[in-house]
Amino acid sequence: MAVNAIALTWPPSALHGWGVFGTNLLREVLRRGAPKPITLLAMHPEMIDAADRDLFQPLMVEQHQIEQQIRGAQGNVTLGGVHVLHSLGNNLEESAAAARFRGEPNVGFTFFENMVFGDNVVADNAHFQIMMAGSTWNADILRDLGFPRVGCVFQGIALDAFAPGPRTGRFGDRFVVFSGGKLELRKGQDLVVAAFKRFQARHPDALLVTVWLNPWPTIMTDMAASPHVNGPPAVDQPFPNCINDWVRAQGVPEGAHMDLSPTFNADMPALLRECDAAVFPNRCEGGTNLVAMEALAAGLPCVLSANSGHLDLIGPPGNDAHCYPLTRQTPVTFGPPGADHWRESDVAEIVESLEAIYQDRTEARRRGQTANAFMQDWSWRNQIGRLLTELDRLTP
Repeated sequence: MAVNAIALTWPPSALHGWGVFGTNLLREVLRRGAPKPITLLAMHPEMIDAADRDLFQPLMVEQHQIEQQIRGAQGNVTLGGVHVLHSLGNNLEESAAAARFRGEPNVGFTFFENMVFGDNVVADNAHFQIMMAGSTWNADILRDLGFPRVGCVFQGIALDAFAPGPRTGRFGDRFVVFSGGKLELRKGQDLVVAAFKRFQARHPDALLVTVWLNPWPTIMTDMAASPHVNGPPAVDQPFPNCINDWVRAQGVPEGAHMDLSPTFNADMPALLRECDAAVFPNRCEGGTNLVAMEALAAGLPCVLSANSGHLDLIGPPGNDAHCYPLTRQTPVTFGPPGADHWRESDVAEIVESLEAIYQDRTEARRRGQTANAFMQDWSWRNQIGRLLTELDRLTP
């Protein structure tokens, strides 16, 4: 069945994964001229790039009109003939404000990392006629659980922006290691700090540049469980101060690290071009890790944990042509409930990978160039096209 209109139950933004996904979905359907895009929750203009604010202005006006029309309505609100996309997290949960909207069909799009599903998870989510997953790993789990219509579409990247390019010399002659993603135990920033501390002791010219802003700072408290660091950042301090102070407290010397939060997605390509390597020892990714995808497309030699959604980025076992996979993966014994599938990377292997990049710049550049070539099929245009094709195929 053709997709005539598509509605989002989360707001676009330039600061986190779901928001970037929503932003690019809206951009692409507007470029195509179809299907008709609809946003059901209010946007936050301060979290959107200026060009997108102008592009999305008619959508903001229409969203406000919808809000006025349903004000006071009781129960669910059904949008006839509209594919309504819901952003689902762990246990396939979403906010009450989003859950009240129902589409024809209703589509659950999920990136989950914690296996905390109830015994009746399929029956409890029968109001989703279609389930879409952001990684092969997530899709396989949904099918194993018994969901009847499951699709899989990866996120995309802006290939015109995230590409190799000349440096400006922003960081001088430092060897710059990049790490991005909202700070939390799952994303493994504690492993980055532990590994970089060892690496920098060997190479004082090394500089760790991070963008670790977490829009939900209390999540950072789960870093208290890590055996690699001494407690979490101070959640009552602003960004980037709380990150910089935390990294310094772990023994990384003054001048060897800087956090550049917040950095809008539009400013990330220029930052990545100034770096020599990127490190992503994530313990679990329900999707394919948007920041890692962008770093690969930018031609950076990337160190990637070989688990969960990262496996779609790495490819078959033994494939290291376009990245530096961390293959020493062991179960995480200190994760939250449902973290049975999380995997721990070896700090020593992270250091070894950084050392390999540092010592053999020619091979590192070759892998970076191969990474850029590998990502050429992952444009937002291609991925949104695949999403629309999957929705068409799966619509009952």
